Amino acid sequence: MSSTQRTPATSALGPVSVVESLAGVLRRHILSGQLADGDLLPKQDELLARYDVGRTTLRQALRILENEGLVTVRRGRVGGAVVHVPEAADAARTIGLVLQSRAVPLDDLGMARRRLEPVCAALCAEREDRATTVVPHLEAALEGAEAESGDPAAFLRGNTRFHEAIVANCGNETMRVLLGSIESLWSAQEPDWTEDSAFAAGHEDRLAAVRGHRAIVRCIAEGDDAGAYYLTSRHLEAAQAYAVKVAGDRPVQILDPVHGHPRI
Repeated sequence: MSSTQRTPATSALGPVSVVESLAGVLRRHILSGQLADGDLLPKQDELLARYDVGRTTLRQALRILENEGLVTVRRGRVGGAVVHVPEAADAARTIGLVLQSRAVPLDDLGMARRRLEPVCAALCAEREDRATTVVPHLEAALEGAEAESGDPAAFLRGNTRFHEAIVANCGNETMRVLLGSIESLWSAQEPDWTEDSAFAAGHEDRLAAVRGHRAIVRCIAEGDDAGAYYLTSRHLEAAQAYAVKVAGDRPVQILDPVHGHPRI
């Protein structure tokens, strides 16, 4: 890279420094899949020669990537920059931190879930390959929840797997990431509710939830997108009304090492 090439570029936000440009190049290598999760970036001397930058510039660029969670810089004889490919859990944690900083109540999070998950159920029903790519996953999660219906905590885990399967198999990657983050945040709050004995709904109530899930799966299997949307919406309205009543107006929380609140 020549000195003329290293002249700061411009953007809508103003000049882009050499540090930011280098960070952008390395970021693209990671996000494009050229580097896999757990890979090491090339050694510093190789990067210095390849991009014709100073050691301080390289360190500052790596610090940007480290702050973004894309690399971890190890020092010492076995040093190097370890690549971390972003996952949905990273998005969930970031969203959770923002919601927690604003003291957003659980019902606010629940409302987003109630509005978006039915869309995913409808998308599942619209998939032409739903018989092989959607329904088997939903049925497996459903059977697990039904088998665990005698144990409130185990049933809760099975119930979570069912709802996550709707999102994971909807066929829209953006919805998978966005709503997947919301599902993860919601599920992370649920263990706290089980500490309240009132949360342990009766066995018949849990079986009723399973029947509701079965009706949703039938609509999806038949390609009835409107029915899948309606039943999922009605199911979530009832389930979350009870959950929010138990949880009260507590805010979304993802990390509290002192009191052991949920983590993502």
